Parts: sequence; structure tokens; C-alpha cells
Amino acid sequence: MMDLYSPTPLEQWIENLYREHNLTNPHELNIQALASKLNIWFYFLEFGSQAIERNGMYSICIDSRLSPAEQWEEFLHELCHVLRHSGNQIHMPADYMQMQETEANNFVLYAAIPYFMVKELKLPDVQNEAIDFLSDTFGVTHLLAHRRLEQIQRRLLQGTFDHEVKRHHERQYRKYSSDTWSDETKCIMDKLYQQLQSKGSKINGSNEGLL
Repeated sequence: MMDLYSPTPLEQWIENLYREHNLTNPHELNIQALASKLNIWFYFLEFGSQAIERNGMYSICIDSRLSPAEQWEEFLHELCHVLRHSGNQIHMPADYMQMQETEANNFVLYAAIPYFMVKELKLPDVQNEAIDFLSDTFGVTHLLAHRRLEQIQRRLLQGTFDHEVKRHHERQYRKYSSDTWSDETKCIMDKLYQQLQSKGSKINGSNEGLL
């Protein structure tokens, strides 16, 4: 069956990153594994999560007061800043900082529950059960699992709509394509074309002296 889901450029970037580091199964997605693959230090401390850069070395401080699922999501948020953003946000224009935060929030959705892994799974048909399944399988909060599932469903619905529109246009093209004409229609169209060609030659001939 055709896959009607279209990943965003950011989503495709994350998939390429995971595949490059041989991360292809949900159980391989955790702070320890990802930090080790990317050579990033991490610490659990009792204050808000943040990324720190010193002399070209990056580390991520994670709030130890959070649940494991929340810590994983916080780590991914800060990881986006490490991998894709630079500069001190304190001195950034507000609009640019907001753009980075928006990308980091999307990064968490894509990195926590990658679609290329989801499509290999058999999701329950009942929405709440599917949310529980994603939450347990990928080790994320129910809120994130709910948001990501709805996002995937919207993308699939949009992909289905786009596919049907494309098929409609293709059917319309085939309907009016000369390949589908009957012999009688082709004969009539050939005569019409010859008449137009003949009229065109006369017109061109009468205009030659005026050009």
C-alpha cells in the first residue's frame, strides 16, 4: 500500500540522523543511547533543563525532579538547540528566539516518535489505546503521544486527499487525451487540423509582404 505520509524537512533530517547512528527501533531511543552516539555529556540536577557549551563541548543538564518520560522530552528539546541552533538566546531578537523554540518543540515530536518507526508497528484501532501504546513503546508522556498521533493522522488524511486530487486530474487528462479517442474522433480531428493548417498557410502568405 502506498505510504501517503509526507515528512517535513526537519523530520527527514532527524530520520537521517537516526539511521546514520543505527537507531532504528523504539527501544533504542533514550537519553543514554542518544547522548553516547552524539558525544554529548548529560547531567541530572535539581533545576530547569538547559544546554551548555564550553570550548566546543556540549552538555545537557536535565531536571532530576521530572518523570523519566518528561526528562526524555526535555533532553530532546535541548538537543535540538545543540544540534541546530547556536548563540546565546538571552541576546537574540525575540522573533528569532521564538522561531528556534518552535523548531525545538517540533523536533521533540519527530525525534520522540519517528514516523519511520511508527509505520512498522501495528497500532490499536481505538484512539485511546493507540495513545497508550505509543506512550509505552516510545517512553513518552501521554500528552506527547496524543499530539503526535493526531499530527500523524492529519498528515495521512492530507496525503490521502492530495492523492485523490492527483488521481482525479490524471483521469481527466486521460479522458481528453488523444490516446483514448476513437478512430472516428481521430479522423475528424485530423481533418480539422488540416483545415487549420491550410488557413494558417494562407494567412501567413498574405502577410509576408507586410512584414
